[in-house]
Amino acid sequence: MIILPEQVTKAIDVLEKSGYDAYIVGECVRELLLGSDPQDYDIVTNAGINDILFAFRDYRISDEGMKRGEILVTVVGMIIQISPYRREVVGNRVIYAEDLETDLFRRGFTMNAMAYSPRSGLIDPFGGRASLRPSPEAIEEEEKEEIAELKVPEDPDELTRRKGVTRLPARVIAIGENQTRSVKENGKTVTETWYDMSRCFTSDPSRILQAIRYCSEGEYVIEDKTRDAIRANVSCFEYAEKGKLFSELSRIVMGKYAARVLEQYSDILKFLLPEIEPCIGFDQHSVHHDFDVWTHICKSVGYAVPELPVRFAMLFHDLGKPDCCAIDSRGRGHFKGHGERGRLIAERIMRRLEFPAALSEEISWLVFYHDKEIPESRADLKRLLDALGAEDLRKLIQCEIADSRAKKLDTETPDVQRLRADAAALREILDTGECYNIRQLAITQRELMERRLVTNEQEAEQLINALFDMVLDKPSFNNKLMLLDMAEKSKQRLEEIRAERERIAAEKRAAQALKHKKTPVNRRNEPVYTRKKQ
Repeated sequence: MIILPEQVTKAIDVLEKSGYDAYIVGECVRELLLGSDPQDYDIVTNAGINDILFAFRDYRISDEGMKRGEILVTVVGMIIQISPYRREVVGNRVIYAEDLETDLFRRGFTMNAMAYSPRSGLIDPFGGRASLRPSPEAIEEEEKEEIAELKVPEDPDELTRRKGVTRLPARVIAIGENQTRSVKENGKTVTETWYDMSRCFTSDPSRILQAIRYCSEGEYVIEDKTRDAIRANVSCFEYAEKGKLFSELSRIVMGKYAARVLEQYSDILKFLLPEIEPCIGFDQHSVHHDFDVWTHICKSVGYAVPELPVRFAMLFHDLGKPDCCAIDSRGRGHFKGHGERGRLIAERIMRRLEFPAALSEEISWLVFYHDKEIPESRADLKRLLDALGAEDLRKLIQCEIADSRAKKLDTETPDVQRLRADAAALREILDTGECYNIRQLAITQRELMERRLVTNEQEAEQLINALFDMVLDKPSFNNKLMLLDMAEKSKQRLEEIRAERERIAAEKRAAQALKHKKTPVNRRNEPVYTRKKQ
């Protein structure tokens, strides 16, 4: 049973009382059938744009998407999109339709081509409900039937086996249409009919990635015929909207099942990202890696924290390995410079797909430094924190954790444990406010000069750097009184060193003067001048 929010029911009532049909459609229907709580609701109606505006004249209305035939209406704090039936939407060009089924047909996949209203119930002309997983009620009913059918109801192993066979994951199925053609067979003309799904992808090429995205975000698989149709239309990527491709690819790498999907559908993704093809099946010839390059990349994306720059950095970080591979005399692979090569490949992909500039810059930096050694020493970690900044260092460590976890079957290797310790140390440094930047010292160069602990700026800089190095090793020393005491002792020590140097220099000068006084004058060492011959 589908229960709609009060605001959605009210919006449908407004349209129906005005004499129009109204249905919720698309992903919100699918989510409700799966028992989820949709974030957005779309309503379609046989009313025109002006009719919708008039019906909701007493409500707050936004015409932001009106060029696409979309009106945003705020009903009791909820924004609901209301549209007339549409046959096609390309950019800001809209072709309206006369009936609901035409509007559902354009939605590409059967699971999105369902409509519902409290008055008419579920409308499912393309069998979208059948492609979804059973509802909890259906599962419970199925279990009862299976238990009743078993000769020995107490046999749990048999019930588990039968559940595994009968229950299939949700399937992504493209909406197609019957096509006919005349062919000659044995001298006779025969009409041949087949179900063609190509229009789903040729009308909107981003649906190729959309199908993969559903598998990445949820437990879906692409139905075999739909996958064949996708393979037959991969050339459509050439004229797809770059913004849509970037949006869908972003959602794929951010998905819960991203690692599995990237590996499973690499035969499709390689047409959008041809740079990944050399990595597929490429043996790394390394004792440090149990997987080929592409499998390692896929696993590293799955292990990465769900942050877009980190996920994309993992997708691109080893794309340069095939170009940089060198096999030594022992048959081991080395990939010197693959970070720089990967950065160049990543930048080429991001330019082609029109990534946002700030995101591209961040991803490029992470790819280039993804194999930078993170120090174990807390003091050295703070020096690196000072050089890179907190956010960049945190993301870099997360990249290296994901990279290390994806190298071996045993994900908790010593390298992973060390990097996790570095990540924990970084969090502790930031949370406790430990000094990692010279500006965080409890005293400044000016205070050293005002207290006459130094005589000039150069000495002040040297002393403050020495105190900073001390505080990096011992954070508790970052106390003003303690630092002043150490500075006073340092001043006395510097004066002792200066006096010692002056004494040694004076002794050297005296020794040289005495040596010069005792040395006899040797005329033969003097220059001899001769006149030139005339």
